[in-house]
Amino acid sequence: MKEQTLVEISRHFFNLSSILLALLILGMTWVGTWLLGLAAAKLAENMPRSRLLIGSLTPLLRLFIWIGALTFVIVAVFHPPLPTILAIGASAGLAIGLGAQDLMKNVIAGIVILFDRPFRIGDMVEIQDNYGEVINIGLRATSLRTFDDSTVLVPNSVVLNQIVSNSNTGALDEQVVISFRLPASVDIRQVKDLAWEAAACSPYVYLKKPIIVLVEDVFDRAFLTQFKVKAYVLDIRLERLFASDITERLKIEINARGLLPDHAIAEFTAAP
Repeated sequence: MKEQTLVEISRHFFNLSSILLALLILGMTWVGTWLLGLAAAKLAENMPRSRLLIGSLTPLLRLFIWIGALTFVIVAVFHPPLPTILAIGASAGLAIGLGAQDLMKNVIAGIVILFDRPFRIGDMVEIQDNYGEVINIGLRATSLRTFDDSTVLVPNSVVLNQIVSNSNTGALDEQVVISFRLPASVDIRQVKDLAWEAAACSPYVYLKKPIIVLVEDVFDRAFLTQFKVKAYVLDIRLERLFASDITERLKIEINARGLLPDHAIAEFTAAP
């Protein structure tokens, strides 16, 4: 008896009814993961303090659901013998490896990111000079939402080969640094007190963590005193509002108390 070819084996197990059933299961899986995403977003909206935890678990649940669905389709719907699975898998792996190398790199990198967890959904990260909130970790790319309300897609293979800066690492709060320079002759003690009060009185401050004001001398065409206010914001999404609020309060008080000569200008910067 002649041995059956791979094509004949495939035709025997992959008939029309099996293919339609597999497509139905995969379609239902896609709808289910989509509904899971909507439910997770709604739950995170109603439970803001648990938003990051919910966001970090959702991609893992999606991955496990897809793995389970694909396994069920192969084992229960098509149920080919092991030699057939190995033969088809080897052929498919070779075809994918030759024709979609970049895609497979991104998929493998996406799986590594989901399990290694250098960041989670909701974290504020900087990747390739793009800083923003991680809003999705897919198998192909990671999505960031910047403070300009732009969505940046970074291929997962790029993420694994770049230095990633994570500002909060799963926590809802994060440290924000506001730096400003004043003339060297300024009253340091008074400015430090004003800086601390500006941070402490902000409606966005997280008072369970300390507020620190640091002072150092710098030279930029003249001797200056540089102040750094380090405080924690309640929610990472309020980072820029927090920095703006502290800057505004400080400028108003410094000008109101006449701490600067008329020709002097205060230079303010903010960073996470």
